[in-house]
Amino acid sequence: MKKELYRASFILALIVMFISVSPVAMAGTVGNPTATVAQGSFLVGAEIDFWERDMDFDAGSVVEIEGTKILVKGTYGISDKVDVFGKIGMAEVEDSDMDIAFGFGGKVNVYEKGQIKAGVVAQFLFWSGEDAGVDIDITEFDLAFGGRYEVNKDFDCYGGLMFAMVEGDIAGSDFDEDDTIGIFLGGEFTITPQARAGVELRLMSETSLTLMANFAF
Repeated sequence: MKKELYRASFILALIVMFISVSPVAMAGTVGNPTATVAQGSFLVGAEIDFWERDMDFDAGSVVEIEGTKILVKGTYGISDKVDVFGKIGMAEVEDSDMDIAFGFGGKVNVYEKGQIKAGVVAQFLFWSGEDAGVDIDITEFDLAFGGRYEVNKDFDCYGGLMFAMVEGDIAGSDFDEDDTIGIFLGGEFTITPQARAGVELRLMSETSLTLMANFAF
């Protein structure tokens, strides 16, 4: 009974979060901010990210930009407290074509006690594409600090602060992030012993929603 209740709650939360940010749509998915992959093991995942954020252009204007990313993520456990990962896939900004996006990063656990863990995440993301023949380049560095709470063996929730530094160029006009500090909130649910699904919401510096699935090997 409890398992079915958690599943229903998770699905309901996902639907509510999706409705609350639609329509919104480069912003980086943080995910669980703690290292979770056992030493020497691999985790392969997929994520679709809809994001929207304000950008500050050199000319002095602030413009809202939105986009979508579809990425595959591979994570390797260096130790039980350190994970490294890489991402590759496709992304679009505004009305651009889907072009290759990629990134890399790592997670380090800094605190563990009972059902609570805390960690630090650092990652770089890169994307380059065209919108109506105009070149667009975006680079982002994210640094996040957060905690994870294990509600039970099937469900984890997490959240924390993130610092996002974005630099971009559209047809020779430079821009960067209008707001640097944001928050992230999410949850992960076990589907099978090897598979998990999750949802993440990022606010303040951006308005973003990510749907995720992970498979352990």
